[in-house]
Amino acid sequence: MSQEEAAEKNGIALVSVDEYRDHSCTVSLLDGEIPGAEVFHHSLKKGEVLFLGEQPEKLRTLLVIDGAIALKDAEAGSILGEKCTYVAKIGEVVRADCLSDTHILEILWQLDEAELNSLFQGGTQLPMIQEYKKCSQYREEFKTKKSISRAMIDHHALPGFCMGSNESYGPDLVGKHAHPLLDQFFFSFEENDVDLLIDDMVQPYKGNTLIHIPLGSDHGVSISGGKKMHYVWIDFMVGAGAVSYLDDVHKKTGVLEEFNGKHQIVR
Repeated sequence: MSQEEAAEKNGIALVSVDEYRDHSCTVSLLDGEIPGAEVFHHSLKKGEVLFLGEQPEKLRTLLVIDGAIALKDAEAGSILGEKCTYVAKIGEVVRADCLSDTHILEILWQLDEAELNSLFQGGTQLPMIQEYKKCSQYREEFKTKKSISRAMIDHHALPGFCMGSNESYGPDLVGKHAHPLLDQFFFSFEENDVDLLIDDMVQPYKGNTLIHIPLGSDHGVSISGGKKMHYVWIDFMVGAGAVSYLDDVHKKTGVLEEFNGKHQIVR
């Protein structure tokens, strides 16, 4: 059974972007699935320019899935490569020049007046750029030491929004857990091939796919031998106490690890 067939049977919102990757286009993904959130997939060819207009009350985050872009709205200009994350200044136009064929995930998150004020008055400087290899790492009690978890946008940095990733090689298991204060998308990198465990359902989950993890569901991940888990979690904080919850479960490691060619974790 394909992931799409399983999602229809399970009542899970899921969409693959594979059919859009080979030609220039922008596609809205799972529109309206999480209130206040919008997700777009941009597929661009080398030499093309992506213009993104003002969003005065929305937080704009770009994830370079693959490829490379040169940003023109940063003060000195910046080049973002594969898996880099960028958070734009509120209300500013973004121009991205594609240095190679590139795929970008854009996430917009509606901010209320209090959240906008907290952002303007807080210590987080925008625009913000995070290289993937330099992301801080953390552990959770329901994951094994065979996995690497990264905080791409820390949960203290921005109002109501954070991002990170999970990576492992099978056989491995992410134990089931629930977080009713966080509404969550996953977006999978191309090599991802796992089974999501959502309540009493098994949901195949392949690469280049956005999925909505039902709010409050008991969910985990099963990675079979010879398969890989590698996806981004995109969290929207929808209840008081979400930051405290993440403080409790995300235990910073203070080290940077990666997988070598033999699928072994090295520092």
